[in-house]
Amino acid sequence: MDRTTHSDLIRLARQLALAVQAGDAPGSGQIELSCAVRSAYYALFHMLSRQCADLFAGRDSDDRSDPAWLQAYRSLNHGTVRNRCGNSKYINQFPPEVRRYAGTFLQLQEARHSADYDPSVEFEHEAVTAAIEDAASAMIAFETVGEKDRRAFAIYVTAPLPR
Repeated sequence: MDRTTHSDLIRLARQLALAVQAGDAPGSGQIELSCAVRSAYYALFHMLSRQCADLFAGRDSDDRSDPAWLQAYRSLNHGTVRNRCGNSKYINQFPPEVRRYAGTFLQLQEARHSADYDPSVEFEHEAVTAAIEDAASAMIAFETVGEKDRRAFAIYVTAPLPR
């Protein structure tokens, strides 16, 4: 159903950063580093989108409604996820791996906003490479968490909070 996976986006981010390191990027390499930051952030976002879709509608395409899966996949809102990941009252109730994912999400979303909206921002290769690896390891750690906690987090980032 989907063509791009979070691992593809991490691979692209790494390739862009490597091109800069190898001197294969035109100019200063800032365009490639900005794109690498964006790709790492979107890897986090799409991994969570897939988690929501799989946990809500089902992983196996034979046992799920594809329109429902797509609706669940598209249910994430960047701002809502940011606000929920930064809400210590609730986020601290999740396992450390989920909290790590949330912190990495916040950091990379801020960097992605700089890449998108601040034409004067200059990224350092080492910082971008570290951010890419942080994203990759945060996703791996998140996926080791039990389904109960992953489902709770998926609900937390998509549904209204209780009053």
